[in-house]
Amino acid sequence: MNKQLKLNLLIDICMFILLLGCMSYSLIGIKIHEYIGIALCILFIIHCFNHQKYYYSLFHFKFNLQKIIFFIINLGTLISMLGLIISSLIFLDYIPNIYDINLINFARIIHLLSAYWGFCFISLHCGLHWKMIYNLILKRLPIAINKILQAFPKINLILSLIIAFYGLNSFLHYDLLSYMFYQNNFVFFDPTQSLPLFILDYISISGLFITLAHYGLKLIPISDFKFCLKKDNIHIS
Repeated sequence: MNKQLKLNLLIDICMFILLLGCMSYSLIGIKIHEYIGIALCILFIIHCFNHQKYYYSLFHFKFNLQKIIFFIINLGTLISMLGLIISSLIFLDYIPNIYDINLINFARIIHLLSAYWGFCFISLHCGLHWKMIYNLILKRLPIAINKILQAFPKINLILSLIIAFYGLNSFLHYDLLSYMFYQNNFVFFDPTQSLPLFILDYISISGLFITLAHYGLKLIPISDFKFCLKKDNIHIS
């Protein structure tokens, strides 16, 4: 693995850890949440800069169904992160001379929606690249465990399903859909819940979306659908 790839992986790991911290804002305190959010936004900007070749590749206008799914998830991630950054700048008074209460309330709504949609999109994004992440993890496991996992590949599927079912239970328990579709504009946190347990539950929710993206992508043949734009004509096959 070259240095650039190692740096990108380190940034992605740090972003995921910071994301989990941001989701637990009521348990860690608003001020810490703010600092973590700033760090997450900075790393996200660095992440986009390091992957600028991907944005350039979009102008080639050559997509198959898998690439379209990649594009939709990446676009959702980008929009969510921009929504978080812009909305937080408004209602945290980083932009001076903004006293419009309606604009501030609207920014809070956007922040809530961006946070929960962003968490799901980022988890799906990790699932799209899970094969590479898993191979890196596999290399750092003890040799005995490595050989067992390679000899019995179904263990990976079983573990993924267990995490996914636990994640689904956590997803329903925390009622994330009500926040994602703004059916509830107040996020409830159990003050008696420990922070480690909360983090574990949200890791499982992330695992649910990682599993959906990783195994869902395998069901789509690469050559099943092609969409190309060539100057003045559109060709679909």
